Amino acid sequence: MRSFRKRFGLVPWIVSVATVAAIGFGLFYKAVAFSQTDGAADGAPVVLELFTSEGCSSCPPADALITELGSSMKSVIPLAYHVDYWNHLGWSDPFSSRQWSERQSDYARAMNLDGEYTPQMVISGGWQCAGSDAGSIERAVAAARSASPLGRTSVQASLADAGSRKLDVKVNAQLLSTAGTGRLVVMLAIYENGLVSKIGAGENGGREITYDYTVRKLLPAFELDAAQPGSFVQEMTIDLDPSWSLDHLGVAAFIQDPTSLRIEGASSDYPVAKN
Repeated sequence: MRSFRKRFGLVPWIVSVATVAAIGFGLFYKAVAFSQTDGAADGAPVVLELFTSEGCSSCPPADALITELGSSMKSVIPLAYHVDYWNHLGWSDPFSSRQWSERQSDYARAMNLDGEYTPQMVISGGWQCAGSDAGSIERAVAAARSASPLGRTSVQASLADAGSRKLDVKVNAQLLSTAGTGRLVVMLAIYENGLVSKIGAGENGGREITYDYTVRKLLPAFELDAAQPGSFVQEMTIDLDPSWSLDHLGVAAFIQDPTSLRIEGASSDYPVAKN
């Protein structure tokens, strides 16, 4: 899809992450424990992408569900994107980004949907349902796992030094078979767990909500030739924003078709601070 390629064009291998705005009053961290994705127990890992917002009264159950799925369902990789189109209703979501709204719009076009909504869960880039519908999510995960994977990835991340704000990432991507004649993009997501927000206004005003798998940065690592099976490795250094908790950061890597937006070969590493 043209808009996807334009938005996620290749970048230099040494990546400097733009500083995000301060989270603001009412936000603090809550320690939580998450295990690294175990891809062997239940098949190839499946990426779950939740589109959510603090300004949406229907979203808190989905926010809670993605935390539950991440801790109870093996071999899934949850990622949560806070969209910005609810920010005009009296409360600006501190985690929101126009980039995440545009990513959701790309999915809506690829799936021929009437438009965007929250909470929405996109499974493996090819299925979607309400973000709080556990049954539909489980069935979509099973459907995604039933297909033979075209590729797989592994990702290793570690801080350059103890307490460093530079993250060294090594991504290995392998195409197991040909997947057409175009290009595939190996994407890298940095996410944060254990965020707690006290919402001061809007539809969720007065609530305190915990967020996990909140995507802080999404960027392309490199491209693959879909017609050329084989293994490819890329190393990157990423600057981390000072507001992000090093103890609660994780990294996910996955192969995505920029036209269909289907996802193959996902992996994750959490927490990066342990390495």
